[in-house]
Amino acid sequence: MARKGENIHKRKDGRWEGRYIKSRTAEGRIVWGYLYGKSYNDVKQKLIPKKAESGFYHLTDSKLTFEAFSEVWLCSIQRSIKESTYSHYCYTLHKYLLPVLGTLKISALDEAVLEQSFRIILSPADQSHKPLGLSSAKECLSMLRRICKYAAHLHLIRPMELCVHLPQEKKSVEAPLSLEEQKALRAFVLNAPTPRKIGLLLSAELGLRIGEVCGLKWCDFDWDAGTFSVRRTVSRISDGNCHTKRVVQPPKTRTSRREIPIPNYLLPILRNLREGFSENAWFLSGSEDKPVEPRCYRKSIRCYLIAAGVRPVRPHTLRHTFATTCLVAGCDIKTLSELLGHANASITLKCYVHSDLTRKRQEIDRIYSACLSGQ
Repeated sequence: MARKGENIHKRKDGRWEGRYIKSRTAEGRIVWGYLYGKSYNDVKQKLIPKKAESGFYHLTDSKLTFEAFSEVWLCSIQRSIKESTYSHYCYTLHKYLLPVLGTLKISALDEAVLEQSFRIILSPADQSHKPLGLSSAKECLSMLRRICKYAAHLHLIRPMELCVHLPQEKKSVEAPLSLEEQKALRAFVLNAPTPRKIGLLLSAELGLRIGEVCGLKWCDFDWDAGTFSVRRTVSRISDGNCHTKRVVQPPKTRTSRREIPIPNYLLPILRNLREGFSENAWFLSGSEDKPVEPRCYRKSIRCYLIAAGVRPVRPHTLRHTFATTCLVAGCDIKTLSELLGHANASITLKCYVHSDLTRKRQEIDRIYSACLSGQ
């Protein structure tokens, strides 16, 4: 039997069917959409975002739950963010926030309830997920604050300021490749260069993210100027239906769209590799149909590093290697920030640039040699 106001009922074939307002005709008649699932709760969960999209929920209703309102919030920001960002928000919301806060009424929220609930999110007693680290905790807290701010904007709750203690940061930054490892990697690639191998150098010596390497096409290279442009990135995200899909979208931020000079030694090698490929072919795959995906390329990178006699580091460590190498060589932070595609130089300093012992020794010697020479 359908429950009042929910438009959910059990079919004769044993499945549950949910109905929602999909659109309206020019005459104002309702066009219904339908969802199916194995259980009542399954269909109910699927209906919530659909009802939020259609404006079903009354935002003045005191019975509105946090789960329903959070879907309204997601709909309000969906067009202003990238598809991959939206998918990540959905994952964070459904994985961490809703299991604890989902059934609570928006009208019942206050600082005490939210702060107590957030402590449960950080470390659930039922061990539904591992205790959150600093990064995930920050994401959850930021999302919770944004949802509450939106609710306060709509006068559903009063403005609130949450005060919670986040987990301590666990520093487990992988060390960048040493100069010897960089030389070994370069020798391995140049011994029998292929686009997939050259991709290693684009990360380790030019700072590209793995998704940006996968997103390169041959048309992105300007042979006259000796540069290439980062215009897109490839990633795999959840499709919201227990499956994933590949997406090709603009780079991470506006400043991630950038033009990068090609090193002189690499330019003739790339010209030779270019022969036989069309302008619209993907750089790594050589096909016009589809690019190589990051999850597949990660496996290739690991195999290449092992074959080169180099530590099998994560792909992002190659980008970290580029940033550190540039700093040690005396590159100014502003230029390095633009090469990495960061929004500002402070991000570069905070995330990637860590002086090694050699540079620290050089700086100490330089400082005190100047002091002693002045005596």
